[in-house]
Amino acid sequence: MNKYALEIMNLNYSYDKNVEVLNGVTFNVKAGTYVSVIGHNGSGKSTLAKLIAGILDVGKGSVIKVFGKPLSSYDDERPDIGIVFQNPDNQFIGATVRDDIAFGLENKRVAHAEMDDIINEYAAKVKMSEFLDKEPSNLSGGQKQRVAIAGVLAMKPRILLLDEATAMLDPRGKREIKEIVTELRKEVPDLTIISITHDLEETLHSDEIIVMNEGKIVLQGTPEDIYKNHETLTSIRLDLPFIFRIKLELEKQGIKVKSKDLESLAEELWP
Repeated sequence: MNKYALEIMNLNYSYDKNVEVLNGVTFNVKAGTYVSVIGHNGSGKSTLAKLIAGILDVGKGSVIKVFGKPLSSYDDERPDIGIVFQNPDNQFIGATVRDDIAFGLENKRVAHAEMDDIINEYAAKVKMSEFLDKEPSNLSGGQKQRVAIAGVLAMKPRILLLDEATAMLDPRGKREIKEIVTELRKEVPDLTIISITHDLEETLHSDEIIVMNEGKIVLQGTPEDIYKNHETLTSIRLDLPFIFRIKLELEKQGIKVKSKDLESLAEELWP
């Protein structure tokens, strides 16, 4: 099996000839890992997502490979990549939750007897089994995004691309999606997750973070490695997650801590 789920080499993109949105972006994503891509508005991360998803065409000299296969050689379906977008209302196609999860399966002409089992399986994974016959008007934003994730997973992609999937959700909706992603990593360990996000707290659960600015990658590494570079992040108008802001203030007082979350930090400070 190919070591990398995604290989991006010398990715360049311009919406017009005078403005280069991406400039020589190169990175790899290992299969089965969870990678977050962050950056301020205009950093190029949304354009990157559109290129990976195949919404925009990759230009000459740039290469995107999915499990070793050039993206340009895929047909329009791109079965290895499932995408959840920002606005939950724009993704809900069916009259009910059941219909929405079934939509992609019907396009693949999955037999109805088999389809019911698949719908039930993935509704359960996102904790939406009791809502299968509900209309979208009866669902919260977080619930709609969970349905979108179920519909994508039912197609059995190898890569789940979350394009600002929590940006329009309230705190409860954000928490629901984070919990679903955490559980998916346990239940489907081979699934590669790429999250384009503004939510720095969300990135703490990633295996790796890619930081973009002005169309280039400026940092890449584990959350611990990335958030040690607070001066670099500040220079490109990015803050630190709350736990790292606390750790930084403690270090200024001569107190070094190793904890990566608030609960373990409290135990470390007050054993």
